[in-house]
Amino acid sequence: MTKYVSSRFEDVNIELDGNHFENCNFLNCVIVYKGMSPFNLIGCSFSGCKWKFDGPASNTIHFLKTMYKDMGPFGRQMVEATFENIKK
Repeated sequence: MTKYVSSRFEDVNIELDGNHFENCNFLNCVIVYKGMSPFNLIGCSFSGCKWKFDGPASNTIHFLKTMYKDMGPFGRQMVEATFENIKK
């Protein structure tokens, strides 16, 4: 795992997978998460960034969207319950 501490990133693509970011600042970056390996974001700030999901992470977002949109009340309840569990 590559570790970045108190680093500043501007106008670049940042891959979260497999990296540790602590007290870093991100300005106008594209933050990419693929869901291939764990990462850390501790005390970081983001300004003007865009978030992008690729690979397995994108598949998971698509799955949740399909459940919520196309599976009626059951699908909506499952997705909402998932997000409630995440909040705990």
